[in-house]
Amino acid sequence: MGLLSRASTLDEIEFKQGLAFSDFVLKYSLKSSAMLEPNDMYYIITQSIDFDANSIINSFSTCDFWNGICKENQKIYNFTGNDISPLLQLFSSNMKDEIKEVYIYRNSSSKILLSLNEITKEAAEDFENITSDVHSINIFALNPQIKENTAVIKLMIDFSEAIESFIQSEIKNNDSLFEKAQMSIFNEIYNRFVCFYNLPDATVKAGKYLLKTVFITGKAYSVELITNHFIFILRQLLGNNAELIRVDYCGAATSCEQIQNFLQAE
Repeated sequence: MGLLSRASTLDEIEFKQGLAFSDFVLKYSLKSSAMLEPNDMYYIITQSIDFDANSIINSFSTCDFWNGICKENQKIYNFTGNDISPLLQLFSSNMKDEIKEVYIYRNSSSKILLSLNEITKEAAEDFENITSDVHSINIFALNPQIKENTAVIKLMIDFSEAIESFIQSEIKNNDSLFEKAQMSIFNEIYNRFVCFYNLPDATVKAGKYLLKTVFITGKAYSVELITNHFIFILRQLLGNNAELIRVDYCGAATSCEQIQNFLQAE
């Protein structure tokens, strides 16, 4: 089953003053990037794209650490060679092998952008407007994708057991970090669906660790095949816990109105 490519023309996406993280990723074609936010005396990843769950957990770090890394707000920092060493503790062993350079920007609200892509001046300026909101979907942007011979598959995907199982195996005796890490991992999954796996307007959060999504394909696929596909592509994120993902087939849609009713229903 092939994945739908991201929207081919980003100028079709309306970017508002308050910028959702997924819109920010799409606008600048980012990969392996994360937003860390302060919580008491610590920072933790709250939004990310192309980070595995171990790296999200490893991001739990002190404000003092970051004050040493990026002493000034609103300045782009670039680390290469041996200068990367203090930052490697934030990444899983799998991600460490891919790191050649790291870019960091802390905005005026003390939110940190950590990226393996270059952070341009334009991206830094937009990061000043980053919010915790999700992408505001426009159902009718999907209309050109729906043709006579396409199948529109409606899915409800439950990640709760997979995420909880991973967290329980990795975090001990830290209840405050436990819940924050769960939500951060779910945000990573959501951002992958919006930015990589599907079209930006085809996925919504439908509850705690639940996604609703529609796939527009050339043919219908069995639930078993779809489930195995998601387990395969999310194993890099969740390890063997990806096998606990539950996919429910919710029928097929033949119009944007039916898609809208599905995605917007409580």
